[in-house]
Amino acid sequence: MAQKTITIGKDTEEILRFLRETSIFKDLSTESLEKILEKIKVDTFAKDHTVIKKGSSGIRLYLIKSGSARVVSESEEDGFTIANIPNGECFGEMSLLTGEPCCATVKTNEDSLLYYITKSDFDDIISENPVIYKHFNKLLAERIDKQNIKSVDLKKHEIALSSYLQKTKEHQYSGVVWKCKKMQEIVQEAEKLSKVDDPVTIISEPGAGKETLSRKIHSESTRAKAPVIEIMLPKERRKEGTPVHNERRKRDHIECELFGSEKMVFIDEEAKRIGRLELVNNGTLIIKNIENMSLSTQEILLKFLETGKFLRAGESKPIHSNVRIIVTTTDISLMQEQLNQRLFHLLSTHILEIPPLRNRKKDIPSLIEHFAGKISKIRHMQAKKFSKGATNKLLKYDYPGNVKELENVIERAITLSKGDTEIEEEEIFLGDTTRIEDENRLNLLNISPVKRLCESPGIILAAKITTLISFITILCLLATKSDISIGGRNITMILCWQFSLPLFFVVFLFAARFGCGVCPISTISGFFNKRINLKIPIPSFVKNNGVWFTGIGFISILFMEEYSHMACSVNKTAYLIFSILLAAIIIDFIFEKSAWCRHLCPLGGLGGLFSMSSMIEIRSNRNVCTTICTTHDCYKGSEKAGPCPMFLHLQFLSDNRDCKVCLNCIKNCTHNATRLNLRIPGAEISALRQPSLAGALLSIILSGFLAAVLISKSNISQVNFPLIFAASICFALIMNLASNYFTSLISKETVIEALKHFGYTHLPLILFGFLSLKAIDVFGNVEGSLMLFNIYKLSFNFTTAFQLLMVLTGLFITEYLVSRIIQNKITKNKQFRAFIIQGIAPLMFSFIYIMLFFTCLPE
Repeated sequence: MAQKTITIGKDTEEILRFLRETSIFKDLSTESLEKILEKIKVDTFAKDHTVIKKGSSGIRLYLIKSGSARVVSESEEDGFTIANIPNGECFGEMSLLTGEPCCATVKTNEDSLLYYITKSDFDDIISENPVIYKHFNKLLAERIDKQNIKSVDLKKHEIALSSYLQKTKEHQYSGVVWKCKKMQEIVQEAEKLSKVDDPVTIISEPGAGKETLSRKIHSESTRAKAPVIEIMLPKERRKEGTPVHNERRKRDHIECELFGSEKMVFIDEEAKRIGRLELVNNGTLIIKNIENMSLSTQEILLKFLETGKFLRAGESKPIHSNVRIIVTTTDISLMQEQLNQRLFHLLSTHILEIPPLRNRKKDIPSLIEHFAGKISKIRHMQAKKFSKGATNKLLKYDYPGNVKELENVIERAITLSKGDTEIEEEEIFLGDTTRIEDENRLNLLNISPVKRLCESPGIILAAKITTLISFITILCLLATKSDISIGGRNITMILCWQFSLPLFFVVFLFAARFGCGVCPISTISGFFNKRINLKIPIPSFVKNNGVWFTGIGFISILFMEEYSHMACSVNKTAYLIFSILLAAIIIDFIFEKSAWCRHLCPLGGLGGLFSMSSMIEIRSNRNVCTTICTTHDCYKGSEKAGPCPMFLHLQFLSDNRDCKVCLNCIKNCTHNATRLNLRIPGAEISALRQPSLAGALLSIILSGFLAAVLISKSNISQVNFPLIFAASICFALIMNLASNYFTSLISKETVIEALKHFGYTHLPLILFGFLSLKAIDVFGNVEGSLMLFNIYKLSFNFTTAFQLLMVLTGLFITEYLVSRIIQNKITKNKQFRAFIIQGIAPLMFSFIYIMLFFTCLPE
């Protein structure tokens, strides 16, 4: 039918009355309506005429003066009505507002008279009357609420969607070669079950592959061309140990999802809802967490399994559906306990149990290759390869989240990797990321001045320049063997041993490894490393034994300081400092990725241990990292700051051992997920995720070493230092081995496991002990007097008091950490005995330290 456009010239009152009754224009003034009236034109359309074609450019806003129209969805086969538009309403506005092509086709339901406004005129009206925008927002919401989709067409839509989802997941693990014999047997059994239509129960831990196996059974069955739909029963519906009753509820949402309802129960519509059992006719329905099903739903499902028929909620006519049921659970005994016994026996006719990934690690290499290929394909990039070190790291982990966790780890590693290089061990991050660690902690970044200071680009730079200038000054003094002295002592020795070394321990307590973040040796070696580097991969034995290398290094330095009286010799001090600097430059020249700082630096190793007793920590809000972050700037770096120099990912950082407190992560994070926490010193030790035997033993050795140093400084022994050192170390090891042996008898774990957890608890006591020791070097023997009531004169030794306070503080923190570990690991009725056994060693060493401090004060 040809349309004739007529410009309105008469009967303006009728059109103005129509505009005033139209929702989009009713709030406008008469003056504005008269201006709009000048722009309105009219068209007439016959029944079923296409007014707007889907995909066409929006050129008009239509107002229905008489008649009506419908929005239709067109496909190759047929179309169905999405919504009806009555007279007095408008359409075509969204395309005009957004500039996008029309998203649907609009046809007339009958002969209709339509007013319209062209795009240019529409733009003028909108600019002059912004209030119209509010109406369009409201109109969009109303149309979403009032979609009148016929149930039969909704069924077609959901089946099409289900088929699409089926195709996307169909080959999720196809191509994986199962090496594990147990898994091969399960796959073979699944192939057999695909030939029958009986219900199947699949058991496994979360993430082990229940859905995958369910879909494999479907895809290899005669129902493969029909849809497969999943439904997960929420865990919160089930209270522990008690059945869930829903009689008080008018309608159970899960029942409506499974069996449908005559009305759309949860929205104000009269259309019926098609249940999953009806949608998936001739296909397969996967019910996840079957143990969470309510009793009323169980009864309906049982009747369906026995008869093949069910009733929609609110309907009396039975519906027949031919559906294969597969259910999944994590606990077969709980499933048996919670389900109707007849239903349980019907569902458990065939049971498949998938072993957790930790029990079938032979499958990990195949899964790595599969997931790497799958993710790379999705991202349109060449498939990534994993280095031998990265593969070994993935093989060592136990994956509490099973295959799903492995997939997440690989996807993250691919995101963090650079270019076409192999994925290295440093790009693999493993472990639980959901635990919250802010108990008894204060986030200092909530204090605005602290946050601004940490985010300032100049704070670290200023500290680095200061330390670098100071270090170069010391090097010059050592090289020239300067004889400048203060109070009869060489200024170089004062700077090295009476200022710098005590300062290290103070920084360890108050700022963790911040000293490593501004280390001048690292700055100098990094300067050369950026310009010339052989980039040889760090050997595996260095990575695996880095704690031993650094531990032996710093204990050797402390030993040589005491044994050779290095603090009194400029030459020996020069040899030590220049040797460390030269070693750092050479190591970083040969190896890649900051090998010296991460694996070999003795001062860094000492800092790594003592920083566990620090009062601060950098951590993340793991909920934000897990749900929001996709850029991983804390690891990769950004325009604001460089990447993490220690190759750490803030989401997985659980202790201070490797963090240099360079503040890069705080600057880089755009989601405010970083936390600079003030905490109880050593708080992380009681919840250490990966305690190292080497670290625990070194902590114990340090406790013996401190005792040896104090003995050598006292007048109670004339024996040479090496013998004292050996005897003290042996005593410390024997004491701790004995206490951990008896603790292991109580906790039913190995001596090594007990030693790994409790060995670190000595660190606060040792750190405070070293602070007490260095107080003598800094302050000497400070004495004073105090008048009480202006009558009694009380002589007072401030150095002794400070040392006593430090040792007792360290003892208190150590005993607190021992008690926390015992609470986490040992049953309540045995905790007191374990505490007495574990508390003896630190108590004894505290007593030894205090006694020795009283005997080694300078005259």
